[in-house]
Amino acid sequence: MSVAATRPGSLWAIEEIRAVFVLCFAGLTSFSITLAALPAWAAQQGHADTVVGTVTGVMLGVTVLVQLGSATLMRRYSTRTLLIVGCLLLGLPSPLYLLGTDLWALYAISAVRGVGFALVTVVGALAIPRAAPAHRRGEAIGIFGLAAAVPMMLGIAGGAALTLGGSFPVVATLGFVPVVALVAAHPVSRTPLGGPVSGSGSWRRVLLPLLIPAAVLLTVTAAGGGLVTILPLQLPAGATAGTALLVYGAVGMVARWRIGHLTDRIGHRGLYPLLLVVGVAGLILTAHGLAEGTVATLMVGAALFGLTYGGMQTVLLDLSYKAVPEADAPTASAVWNAAFDGGTAAGASVLGFAAGTAWSGDGALLAGAAAVAVVGIMGLAPVLARRAPARTDREDTP
Repeated sequence: MSVAATRPGSLWAIEEIRAVFVLCFAGLTSFSITLAALPAWAAQQGHADTVVGTVTGVMLGVTVLVQLGSATLMRRYSTRTLLIVGCLLLGLPSPLYLLGTDLWALYAISAVRGVGFALVTVVGALAIPRAAPAHRRGEAIGIFGLAAAVPMMLGIAGGAALTLGGSFPVVATLGFVPVVALVAAHPVSRTPLGGPVSGSGSWRRVLLPLLIPAAVLLTVTAAGGGLVTILPLQLPAGATAGTALLVYGAVGMVARWRIGHLTDRIGHRGLYPLLLVVGVAGLILTAHGLAEGTVATLMVGAALFGLTYGGMQTVLLDLSYKAVPEADAPTASAVWNAAFDGGTAAGASVLGFAAGTAWSGDGALLAGAAAVAVVGIMGLAPVLARRAPARTDREDTP
């Protein structure tokens, strides 16, 4: 570990953290600004409403597949190489959406970008914590969370608004930004993030401890995917849905960023149960507000679930890294990212579908609350078994 990384002070003073943050921020901006825009763009090109969502589905499907195999890549290639390739695959094809408007072309472009998105997220989620002192890695995970949460909060709504306003060329151009951001890549490490897997049965020993954190994350992000899908469909008129999603996204962004400070200091035993209770309560309140048309209840529910949605991401990534040997951290990052994206896609599809049936939107959100409660309780045992981090007055202890 570098001397700079072991000195007290802000983690932003570490050059590699700043560089990886810039690349991840640019990559997530490219992804998020096109995420909600692509179905609208496909519809504007004359494709049926029943198939336009599959453009996003192809991108996320490829993303998850690559994420699941990315641990091997992180053991073979350097951090810098993978982030550069990821940014190029995300950014270079984006303007091609303006030229290839047939459905097969949109699929092909999105598939390539899905590979890039997978590399940026999996590598960034590990590279930033690795560049920080060991006792401050929860805080560093929060910095990665900020690089993801801000673009997602602003980019999804912004990209959709621009496209619906007839300005998709602006969206496609902004999708190129990761290529421009490569000017910041020089300080990124030129060594691989993971060591070799050793010992017989090591895959089983690594994957089993990751299953529960991954299951909890998948369930929480599925509820989040359902929330952002259901509210605009159930509240199409006025600004209520947009305001609720803004509240949800803003609270989630701050929680994902700042909660790492608490995990470093007090551990997960108190935070995890609190976030679980708050998240279930938030979903129930959101469902109630939606059913009764009570705007204040809807906003409070969205804020509470946003706190859990953002906070759990940081807590569960930190738990995943602590559950496996240091050399297997690439596998932990890969599984966490696959659970995050897979849960988001599944929630948007399953809960969104349920909202269009007799369940309605409030019933679908209550189903999400029940799933979070059940799976979250399953995750309590390994969390409560963990000891809180030892307190230390030394800020320079790695």
